[in-house]
Amino acid sequence: MLRTALLFVAVLLFVVFVAVETPACSICAGYGQSLSLREQALKSNSKVVLFGLITKSSLEPDGKGKTDISVQKSFVVPNGFKLQPSISVNQYMPCDANSYNGILLFADYLNGQLDVFRGVSIPSKEVFNYASGALGAMHLKGPALLDFYLPYLQSNSREISTDAFLEFAKASDSTLVEFSKKMNPALLKSWILDPKVPEERLGLYAFLLGGCGSDADISFLLAMLKLQDSRAQSVFDGAMVALIRLHPNKGWNALDDFLRADDTPLQTRLSCMRSIKVASEILQDKSDKGEIYKALNIAIKQGELADLAIEELRKMKHWGFTQEILSIYGTKGYTAPLMKRAFIRYALTAPRDSVVEKFLAQCEANESQMILEVKESLGLVPLKP
Repeated sequence: MLRTALLFVAVLLFVVFVAVETPACSICAGYGQSLSLREQALKSNSKVVLFGLITKSSLEPDGKGKTDISVQKSFVVPNGFKLQPSISVNQYMPCDANSYNGILLFADYLNGQLDVFRGVSIPSKEVFNYASGALGAMHLKGPALLDFYLPYLQSNSREISTDAFLEFAKASDSTLVEFSKKMNPALLKSWILDPKVPEERLGLYAFLLGGCGSDADISFLLAMLKLQDSRAQSVFDGAMVALIRLHPNKGWNALDDFLRADDTPLQTRLSCMRSIKVASEILQDKSDKGEIYKALNIAIKQGELADLAIEELRKMKHWGFTQEILSIYGTKGYTAPLMKRAFIRYALTAPRDSVVEKFLAQCEANESQMILEVKESLGLVPLKP
């Protein structure tokens, strides 16, 4: 039975927001829960995936409607499924006699009934050819998958480039690090400088430059980090990590300088913190770990984002600054409740010694309610009913 509540027009072409488990690119924030066409076809409820042309549609005065679709091709069908030459959907979808009225349908199949839950507009034969290729590449993985999508990243078709970029945004950091080694640095820089490229893609392109660039690209990345417009801010995270990969000394020095300076904008400071997290995930050298700890310590001393830096050290289980951190608890600049909770969370997780025990005893005496709430959030005590 077809869902009458299906609203095809509301679907943003190739993007749908549902929970997924694959870790996505750390630079591409906001794409972790989006599904590409390929991913949608791989979902367990996508038992039927069909492409068709809208042949007729009607809209009733009460808002209800009906759309007839001529089925042209099937991509996924279950055993025993009888493909019909046409189907009807109890939802109005515009049909323009002068346009290419393609539609890609994703449906469940229960008790012999087709249950369509998603429809994607296919406005041209070019987009259909791309969708066919993407669905044909359903089972590719890792760098081989990105090889398929790379030629489509800068397609003139918004539908195509959006879906292709989504595949890169959904790739793991390790896959992107490996794939970046064979990218063309000149091409990546041209994309970064192209005002037509959407801002949300710039960070990824800069990140990829870190795997294929040379000494000649270091000045380019440094220049990007110094700019303050919105596009430069979008590229900052990727450019910073790329610089650290290409020239660790210059990269970490630049990041430390941003964190140390009191006039660094908050947005830039937050970008530095994100860059530290990405670097900690993709860089395994002991010298890089030392630089990461150093940068976080600078952030703690500067104060504005000390709570984030303390929490990152806690998650990394690095206790080298324990005495230094706990000694500034409650001092000027470290008195906000959110900040205090970060200190307490750190102390509750750290190995117990005389410094930690003394700190926690003082908190129990002076901040009993706050320490109880933090213990509850860490699962150290049961939540009160």
